[in-house]
Parts: sequence; structure tokens; C-alpha cells
Amino acid sequence: MANAVLAYVDPNPIESRVREFKMLAEVAGFTVRDIVIQRRVPDSRFYVGSGKLSEVKGSLKDVDYFITYHQLKPSQYYNISRELKVKVMDRVELILRIFDQRAGDAEAKLQIRLAELKHMLPLVKEYVRLSKRGEQIGFHGLGEYEAETYYKHILRQISSIRRRLNSIKSMRDRHILKRRNVGIPEVALTGYTMAGKTTLFNRLARESKYIDGRAFATLSTYSRLIRLNGLSFVLTDTVGFIDDLPPLLVESFYSTIRELIYADLVILMIDASDPVDEVRRKLSSSLNVLREVGVPQSKVLPVLNKIDVANNLGEVSEVVEGFGLGRPVAISAKEGLGIDELLKAIRDHILEAQAAGQSKVLDEAIDRPGKALQ
Repeated sequence: MANAVLAYVDPNPIESRVREFKMLAEVAGFTVRDIVIQRRVPDSRFYVGSGKLSEVKGSLKDVDYFITYHQLKPSQYYNISRELKVKVMDRVELILRIFDQRAGDAEAKLQIRLAELKHMLPLVKEYVRLSKRGEQIGFHGLGEYEAETYYKHILRQISSIRRRLNSIKSMRDRHILKRRNVGIPEVALTGYTMAGKTTLFNRLARESKYIDGRAFATLSTYSRLIRLNGLSFVLTDTVGFIDDLPPLLVESFYSTIRELIYADLVILMIDASDPVDEVRRKLSSSLNVLREVGVPQSKVLPVLNKIDVANNLGEVSEVVEGFGLGRPVAISAKEGLGIDELLKAIRDHILEAQAAGQSKVLDEAIDRPGKALQ
């Protein structure tokens, strides 16, 4: 297991982001030896200030990686590498490392590879620029002309992967359209990572999808046909959100989370066991992503999960209502508490959508519960 030093530079550091950063590093397989926190704007050359960089340089024994919270510019990447003589990684690469470890289906693997290539592209371009100036900084052992060839190869790979993803997207769109044409309502599960989406999916769909209590256990969308208490709908589990989600990752995973756009109802899972400030932070991040991908707030049903271990349910409910989402449904997906109330809320939203002409239900088109939709 590789050892890492983490660096988080911000004029107003937020403790919960530091904890989450450390958690991500550990999920990615790193042993965190130290966390460097600086209250300032990131330095344009080294991310951390030059004085702090000297301190870090003197304490890097047995450290393999220096990982920054914010995305690095190519020049920062190379300046830090040259000074510290260790591998450098930013949070985008860290998340991609987790994604790469946990990717399941072909689409997720392609999306991850696309994001990796797009993240690498400016680094290779910067290497070519610096090598033409005579600087010997090294990049995967490549020389100047080899790097230029590699840069063109990356561009070709990006084009090829985009074509393959577009083909998969077209196929998914046809399946979604087919389901909508027969009148089956679409319900999508979303929310901050580790909010309990997959636990709820497993309970409603009578499935046993992988859960390990760590970030990004789910990277691929997965749909099941559900019929419970006379209510029929397609339920889709989606990838979780995270604070400061890099635009590169939002763009690359758009074809996955676009299921949210097609849905008649989006269930936004919220961890009610979090402190109130954490709920506010995570909810704000989740709503920002939903806005980015074009999901209207009117389609969002807030659900407070983990009420069996929550201590401040009333305050959390007030926070949610303060975002204009209406009164949330309180459940424990793990213990099965509040599930009937949730199904009633889903039914009410579907009936409202039907009345508005957005959807219709044809129970005759539905087979047995839990049948996979390919």
C-alpha cells in the first residue's frame, strides 16, 4: 500500500472536506501519513506556499505520493514533481483511481478511460512545450518527439471512445424510450455518495447489489422493474455525487446520470445521521449537480435515510425544507422503516405526473417484480 501526504489549500478550510479527502485517499488504497492544511489561496507555482513546500520536502521519508485537494495546472504538477521528487496526484486523479478500481460494466470503464485521457492531455501538452524549451522534466520516459506522438495518440483514443459511448448512449436511449412508450414510470435514485441509495434499491428491488459502506460502491446505472403494494415503476440506481465534483467527471459521466433527466421522479437520498452543517453542504452539492444536468427541482423527492441512527431529525428536515424541496420522507433503508410512506409518496408523484400528461401506467406491460431491464 502506497504512502501519501495530502494537501488542502483554501482561504477558509472546511474540516468536513478534509475528512472526506482523507476518506477518498484511503478508499483509493493509500496510507495517509500526513495532511497539510494551509489557510490561503493556492500558490500559482506549487499549490502550497514555497515555505510550506520546503517543510514538506524535509518530511517525505517513505512517502510515495503528494496529493492535492484542488485540480492542478500542468505547470504546478511539474513544479511540485521537480521539487519533491515524489509522484504527484490531484483529487481528480484520486477519484478516477477509485472509479477505475470499482468500474463494473463496459460503459463505466469507457467513461473512466475517457476522463483519464482528457485529464492527461494538458499534462502531455505542457511536457511537449517545456521540452521544446530545453527543460528535461521527463514524462513516462518519453522524449520530446515521442511525447508529441503520444499526444496525438491520446486525441485519437478520445475520439474513438466518444464514438463508442455515443453508440451505447443511443442504445440506452432506445430502451428508455421503449419503456416510456408502454407507459412505465421511471424513478431514479440519486444523492451524495454513501447516503444509502443502493441499500434502498436492494430493499425495493429485492436485490443484493454490492454495498461496502465506502464511497462510490455504485458506478453504473442499474434498473429493475418494481411492483410493490400495487405500485409499478422502473427503479434506477445511479452513481453518487461528491462535493466539488470536477467538471471533467460530471461531463464524462453525463451519459450515466442522464437517466435522471428521463425520470418521472428523482429520489434524492440524504443521510439524516450527518450533522446539520454536513447535510447542508452535501445537499447543496447534490442540487448543484442536478441543476447542471437539467433536472427540475419539481421532480425531486427528498428522502431522509438512516433515521434509526439520526439524532437531529427535526433540524435536518428544516434544512431540507429550507432548500425549497418540500417536506422530506423519513426512512431507514437498512431497517425497513418508513418504506410504506415512501411508496405512498412515490405513488402520489406518479399520479400527479399522469394527471399532467407526463406519464401513464400500464400494469399489463409489467412482468414479475425485480426482473432486470437490459
